[in-house]
Order: sequence, then C-alpha cells, then structure tokens
Amino acid sequence: AVVDPAKCTGCLTCVRVCPFGAVQINPALVGVGGIQGAAEIPAAACRGCGLCPAECPARAIQLQHFTDDQVLAKEEALFEALELALA
Repeated sequence: AVVDPAKCTGCLTCVRVCPFGAVQINPALVGVGGIQGAAEIPAAACRGCGLCPAECPARAIQLQHFTDDQVLAKEEALFEALELALA
C-alpha cells in the first residue's frame, strides 16, 4: 500500500488496523494542513491485506495494483455473502 502524505490527516487509523504493524508515522513527512507527520508504509513490510486503505477516512492510502473502489467493492461483496450465509 502507498500513502499520499498530502491527504493524510495523521488520525492513526491505519496504524491501529494493520495486523502486521507495517504502518508507521514518519515525522519528516508533511500531512494535510501542514501537520508534521504522516503515515508511511514500507513496501517490504506491507502484506497487501487491504485493511488500511479500506479504513482510511481520508482515502489517503492506495493498495498497489487495486483502486480503492475495487477494494471496497470486494469488501462489500464479502459482507453480503456473509449476511446470506448467516440468514
């Protein structure tokens, strides 16, 4: 996953949801409104699970090789399938 620091609000949602601990806040990056510090995801640490872009309220994270809309559509389809299975 790749973060666009210019969109990052520093809310830490991505840090909290990453099950692999791959997301870090880099104080050298400048986020939205000039805040000091933005999320950064080292390519070698990212497992591509898609949780961080799905949860990012600022939509600052893009899963490589997939658009946000594609990831969200897959997530929605999984939830619909789960609801049908539980019904």
